[in-house]
Amino acid sequence: MTRGVLLFAFNSPKYNYYEMAEYNAKRINHYLNLPVTIVTDTDSLPAHTDYVWDKIITVTPDKSNTRTWGIWINKGRFQAYDLSPYDETLLLDVDYIVNSDKLNSVFDYYDDFCCHNTIDFLMQPNSAQEMLSYYGYSSLWATVVAFKKTNRVKNIFECIHMVQKNYDFYMNLHSFNTGIFRNDYALTIALDIVNGHLRNERDFIPWNLMHIGTNTSVHKEGNELDSNYIITFDNWQRGKIKKEYINVSNIDFHLINKDLFEGIMHGSE
Repeated sequence: MTRGVLLFAFNSPKYNYYEMAEYNAKRINHYLNLPVTIVTDTDSLPAHTDYVWDKIITVTPDKSNTRTWGIWINKGRFQAYDLSPYDETLLLDVDYIVNSDKLNSVFDYYDDFCCHNTIDFLMQPNSAQEMLSYYGYSSLWATVVAFKKTNRVKNIFECIHMVQKNYDFYMNLHSFNTGIFRNDYALTIALDIVNGHLRNERDFIPWNLMHIGTNTSVHKEGNELDSNYIITFDNWQRGKIKKEYINVSNIDFHLINKDLFEGIMHGSE
């Protein structure tokens, strides 16, 4: 039984996602002791790298998703089932910083598939869960997904592909308009369909996905693989900023602001 981590990384005009993946792959090896495979394209793959991947898979990406700053390649995650070389796979966003060995416990918990269904924002506890729409149900998160290669899981990923191809229809059906394709919403809809519109608690990772949100800066303490980060939160009180600090150690977190990730990698806040 093989286990490993799968990362999708396609550079955009603004961000070097390949470099983020390489940064995190080293941490995955260190904290989870798992091999890492990267899915990327020839334009993102550098000529030279100091990291040895377990496997490099190059694909032709779908570049139809755009944001204000340019092309954002986040479609194609449905390919994870077919592309993963492992029997059991952790599929992670490259901006999810592995900072502990906690994800290894997912393999002992899940049946054949699980993801996060609840969140918290560091420095902003008890944040509201994101809803698919005003009329819909709470959104699931594609940031961390664990899966085995079973017929049910194959159906889930095929359904994600179907939702991606018919995204406009589902935006209209569920009354949401993101303007761009979101893997979180595609996963939410697909899992709901496969499960017969019933939610199975065994499909959900039994702790909150930790976000690092807005009004926050992150500073790396120690060496590249050290678990210490200093998080600074700008708390607005009566029109003034009150800076609050917390030392984060041995806690995984999702770094939503990619500018902060760039700062961590290059030694600035």
